[in-house]
Amino acid sequence: MPLRVIEEDQHGVHLALSGVLDLTGVREVELKFLAHTGSQGKPALVDLSAVTFMASLGMRMLIEASRTLRRKGAALALLHPQPLVEDALRAAGVTDLIPVFHDEAQARAALLSNQEKTP
Repeated sequence: MPLRVIEEDQHGVHLALSGVLDLTGVREVELKFLAHTGSQGKPALVDLSAVTFMASLGMRMLIEASRTLRRKGAALALLHPQPLVEDALRAAGVTDLIPVFHDEAQARAALLSNQEKTP
Protein backbone atom coordinates (compact mmCIF):
# COMPACT_ATOMS: atom_id res chain seq x y z
CA MET A 1 0.00 0.00 0.00
CA PRO A 2 2.16 2.84 -1.19
CA LEU A 3 1.90 6.28 0.30
CA ARG A 4 3.19 9.12 -1.83
CA VAL A 5 3.78 12.64 -0.56
CA ILE A 6 2.72 14.95 -3.38
CA GLU A 7 3.32 18.19 -1.50
CA GLU A 8 4.13 19.10 2.07
CA ASP A 9 4.83 22.58 3.36
CA GLN A 10 3.89 24.90 6.22
CA HIS A 11 0.34 25.24 4.82
CA GLY A 12 -0.54 21.55 4.65
CA VAL A 13 0.10 18.17 3.16
CA HIS A 14 -1.16 16.50 -0.01
CA LEU A 15 -0.82 12.72 0.00
CA ALA A 16 -1.80 9.95 -2.38
CA LEU A 17 -2.68 6.42 -1.34
CA SER A 18 -2.84 3.53 -3.79
CA GLY A 19 -3.79 -0.11 -3.85
CA VAL A 20 -5.94 -1.90 -1.30
CA LEU A 21 -6.64 -0.50 2.17
CA ASP A 22 -7.35 -3.78 3.91
CA LEU A 23 -5.58 -5.22 6.96
CA THR A 24 -2.29 -5.67 5.12
CA GLY A 25 -2.46 -2.31 3.36
CA VAL A 26 -3.28 -0.39 6.53
CA ARG A 27 -0.45 -2.10 8.42
CA GLU A 28 1.97 -1.02 5.68
CA VAL A 29 0.98 2.62 5.59
CA GLU A 30 -0.73 3.64 8.85
CA LEU A 31 2.25 4.93 10.83
CA LYS A 32 3.59 6.99 7.92
CA PHE A 33 0.10 8.23 7.06
CA LEU A 34 -0.64 9.38 10.60
CA ALA A 35 2.81 10.97 10.86
CA HIS A 36 2.12 13.05 7.74
CA THR A 37 -1.44 13.95 8.72
CA GLY A 38 -2.61 14.03 12.31
CA SER A 39 0.73 14.58 13.98
CA GLN A 40 1.50 17.57 11.75
CA GLY A 41 -1.62 19.51 12.69
CA LYS A 42 -1.85 20.99 9.19
CA PRO A 43 -4.68 20.60 6.65
CA ALA A 44 -4.39 17.31 4.78
CA LEU A 45 -5.65 16.44 1.32
CA VAL A 46 -5.66 12.71 0.58
CA ASP A 47 -5.95 11.53 -3.02
CA LEU A 48 -7.73 8.19 -3.16
CA SER A 49 -7.95 7.86 -6.95
CA ALA A 50 -5.64 4.83 -6.99
CA VAL A 51 -7.26 3.06 -4.01
CA THR A 52 -9.21 0.12 -5.42
CA PHE A 53 -10.73 -1.21 -2.19
CA MET A 54 -11.16 0.13 1.33
CA ALA A 55 -12.01 -2.05 4.31
CA SER A 56 -13.23 -0.74 7.67
CA LEU A 57 -9.63 -0.57 8.96
CA GLY A 58 -8.78 1.89 6.18
CA MET A 59 -11.80 3.98 7.09
CA ARG A 60 -10.77 3.91 10.75
CA MET A 61 -7.32 5.19 9.79
CA LEU A 62 -8.86 8.13 7.90
CA ILE A 63 -11.25 8.94 10.76
CA GLU A 64 -8.43 8.81 13.31
CA ALA A 65 -6.37 11.27 11.27
CA SER A 66 -9.38 13.54 10.79
CA ARG A 67 -10.21 13.60 14.52
CA THR A 68 -6.61 14.34 15.44
CA LEU A 69 -6.51 17.20 12.94
CA ARG A 70 -9.79 18.66 14.20
CA ARG A 71 -8.40 18.76 17.75
CA LYS A 72 -5.48 20.75 16.35
CA GLY A 73 -7.70 23.14 14.38
CA ALA A 74 -7.12 21.62 10.94
CA ALA A 75 -9.07 19.32 8.64
CA LEU A 76 -8.74 16.36 6.32
CA ALA A 77 -10.38 16.07 2.91
CA LEU A 78 -10.55 13.16 0.48
CA LEU A 79 -10.02 13.61 -3.24
CA HIS A 80 -11.09 11.56 -6.28
CA PRO A 81 -12.17 8.26 -4.71
CA GLN A 82 -13.14 5.56 -7.20
CA PRO A 83 -16.90 4.83 -7.23
CA LEU A 84 -16.59 1.57 -5.25
CA VAL A 85 -14.49 3.28 -2.58
CA GLU A 86 -16.75 6.33 -2.42
CA ASP A 87 -19.84 4.11 -2.10
CA ALA A 88 -18.21 2.24 0.80
CA LEU A 89 -17.26 5.52 2.51
CA ARG A 90 -20.83 6.84 2.13
CA ALA A 91 -22.43 3.60 3.33
CA ALA A 92 -20.24 3.61 6.45
CA GLY A 93 -21.01 7.27 7.18
CA VAL A 94 -17.40 8.38 6.76
CA THR A 95 -18.44 11.12 4.35
CA ASP A 96 -20.47 12.68 7.17
CA LEU A 97 -17.19 13.21 9.03
CA ILE A 98 -14.71 13.77 6.20
CA PRO A 99 -15.63 15.70 3.06
CA VAL A 100 -15.10 14.08 -0.34
CA PHE A 101 -14.22 16.15 -3.40
CA HIS A 102 -13.77 15.46 -7.09
CA ASP A 103 -12.17 18.84 -7.75
CA GLU A 104 -8.80 19.64 -6.20
CA ALA A 105 -9.33 23.41 -6.19
CA GLN A 106 -12.61 23.02 -4.28
CA ALA A 107 -10.96 20.67 -1.79
CA ARG A 108 -8.10 23.07 -1.16
CA ALA A 109 -10.52 25.98 -0.75
CA ALA A 110 -12.57 24.00 1.78
CA LEU A 111 -9.44 23.11 3.77
CA LEU A 112 -8.29 26.74 3.73
CA SER A 113 -11.74 27.92 4.79
CA ASN A 114 -11.73 25.51 7.71
CA GLN A 115 -8.26 26.70 8.73
CA GLU A 116 -9.36 30.36 8.71
CA LYS A 117 -12.37 29.60 10.95
CA THR A 118 -10.15 28.08 13.61
CA PRO A 119 -8.89 30.56 16.23
